[in-house]
Amino acid sequence: MSAFEKIGSDRQLQDHWLRRLVAGIVDDIITWVVAWVILSFVAIPVLLLGGAAWFGVFPFLSGVLFFLYASFFESSRGSTIGMQIMHLKVTTMEGNAAGLNKSMLRNISKIHVLLWVIDTLIGMATVGDPRQKYSDRFAGTTVTSTIEKDLIITTIVADVSPETPPIST
Repeated sequence: MSAFEKIGSDRQLQDHWLRRLVAGIVDDIITWVVAWVILSFVAIPVLLLGGAAWFGVFPFLSGVLFFLYASFFESSRGSTIGMQIMHLKVTTMEGNAAGLNKSMLRNISKIHVLLWVIDTLIGMATVGDPRQKYSDRFAGTTVTSTIEKDLIITTIVADVSPETPPIST
């Protein structure tokens, strides 16, 4: 059964993918900031010399940084900073730590945001572990929770649920 077939009725799976999305956004912001810092030292002289094409370098640089950042943190610590915040970790399918080779293989799609989205959608649309991106399947990895309960969905639902007014007699 694919993740798309299961996600509508499985709150744990909804929570899993929501947490992965938030972790990915946090990690992407971290790499954007680093890319901007690097480019700020190089871009001003290049722009003064007429290098308007330099603006095409930012997406490439941020993608390469995201790939390297995710691969390094997942292989050395089991999770990126965003994943740590969201209580997620990368493991092999056997539950062991993923080494650098597996981490690089599963993160190759992070070179470009469109590839990352396609990787995720194909993984969710195909039969297999519904927690896996497509690249997780051929890397033999998955993302698991480091806590036992829902984290985000339970909090959101609790905050939005109306309180029942007391019955006055």
